[in-house]
Parts: sequence; C-alpha cells; structure tokens
Amino acid sequence: MSSSSEVQASPPVEGLRERKKRERGQALRRAAIDLALEKGYHNVTVEDICERCGVSRRTFFNYYSSKEEALLGRADTVFDEEDQPAIEEFEAGGPHGRLVADLEHLLAFIVATRLKKRDDMHQYHLMLKQDPTLIPLQMARMGNNERLFRQIIQRRLDGTASAPVDVLGTHSDDGADDDVEVSPRAEAVAALAMMVLKATFTRMRRIDGDPGPVIDMLFDELRALFREDAD
Repeated sequence: MSSSSEVQASPPVEGLRERKKRERGQALRRAAIDLALEKGYHNVTVEDICERCGVSRRTFFNYYSSKEEALLGRADTVFDEEDQPAIEEFEAGGPHGRLVADLEHLLAFIVATRLKKRDDMHQYHLMLKQDPTLIPLQMARMGNNERLFRQIIQRRLDGTASAPVDVLGTHSDDGADDDVEVSPRAEAVAALAMMVLKATFTRMRRIDGDPGPVIDMLFDELRALFREDAD
C-alpha cells in the first residue's frame, strides 16, 4: 500500500512569477543572515541588506516589515514560503480528502523543504549562537507559528480555506485571521502535528534521505497507541 506522504515530491505547481518572488525573498533573507554573521545583528541595517542584494528599500519592504523579520521569517506565514501552496491545498481539503492522510502529506512536504536547505539552516543556527539576544525573538516567532498552524487546522476542519496568500511581494500584517476561534480538536491535531515534526527533525539529523517513511512510521505509532487505548 502506498503511503500518504509518497506524493510529497509533486507539490502544487509554482508559476514563474511566484518562483522569482520566492527566490528574491530568499536572497534577502540569506543576505540578512550573512551580514549578521559578518557584522553582528545589531550592526546590520535594512540599507545594508538592500545594498547586498541590489534592491531598493521599497522592494525590501514589499517582502519584510523589518530586518528582524528578514532574519527570523515573516510573522504572517507558517514555515517557509515554499510551503504555502501545500498549506493552501491542505486547507482546501486536499490532496486526498482525508484529514490524517493529508496532514501526513503536508508534514512530509514541510520537512523535505527544510532538508533541501541544510546549509541555510546551519547559518541560521550559527547566527542565533553568535547573538543570544535573538533567541527570545525566535521563541516568540515559534509560538506565533504554532498559533497560525492551529488556525490552518481549524480552517481545514471548517472547510473555510483562506484566500491564497501572496507570500512574497505584497507584505501584509493586518491580523485578519487573529479572531479565528480554534476548537479543542484543532488544538489536539495541531499539537500532534508539531510533535511529529519535532520527532522527524530529530531523527533526520541522524540519517539522510526521504523524510516520508519517518513520518509514516510516527503516524503509525500514534494510530497503534490510540487503538490500544480504545480496546
């Protein structure tokens, strides 16, 4: 039987315009991190980042609201920009039409995205180690990401997918989804998903390859645990 995460290599199609936006946003973030490692976080300015990438301040602020956001990631998106099409597909009820199977697919996609950028992740962790004052900001961002992920789960349960997000090129911070009421079921599903993500990353530090089988195994363990408790 094929696993629900086997299709992770076939993400929603990305257009040329979207790809160019994503690549520019990644270049800005990479420049911000490189400059922080070279000069120290507090000595980096938005102008430095713009100069490194050859863009205007206006272009920078289309992507990020501040240098902190360029370093830590946007506050209005969960995970990485590449994950947004898969998140929208999940919210809309895809790709299989079954919540658990679709969640496995989404998590495998997210992990695979991270593993393609091991060098960037290494640089990011070096930056946090070099300047511990960034750690509270990072912890706050992680808490915000968990909140946004709970809202993603709730929209999937409600069948009310959010409008497609132009994650790069038209920065938005209007808090339109702040009032999404999250049910206990969405809380539980999101908590389990975050636990699976953490366990998968822990295991993938020791092995190379496709994260799909690791996620499948963890979900199988959860299913067995809940079946055992129900017997």
